[in-house]
Amino acid sequence: MNSKGFTLVELLGVIILLSTLAAIAISTIDKNVKDGRVKTCKTQERNIIEGAKAYSIDNPQFTGDITIATLTDEGYIEEDLKNPMTDEKYKNDTKVSITYDSDNTKYSYKVIYTGEKGCE
Repeated sequence: MNSKGFTLVELLGVIILLSTLAAIAISTIDKNVKDGRVKTCKTQERNIIEGAKAYSIDNPQFTGDITIATLTDEGYIEEDLKNPMTDEKYKNDTKVSITYDSDNTKYSYKVIYTGEKGCE
């Protein structure tokens, strides 16, 4: 009997082990990529809200919705911002809702996605 080679069972065992390790690695990498996209999206939302806050300072009487296009055109946020969840440029009708709470005398800001995926 020649004992220099591997048996079929040994080869199948190695293949199964490598397949299992690859599946674990791929799922971990996929989760990290998704988590990174969500974190990037939330950071991007904060930048858009900061632009809306700057707009509110320059236009103190304004409340309502302001579009990304307006913030971009007036120089409050960068052009060509991409939504990390879709890897596409934000749609021009994506808005920031600016509301004023007279009881607490403060503004609140929220990004409203229209026709595209948000950060969640």
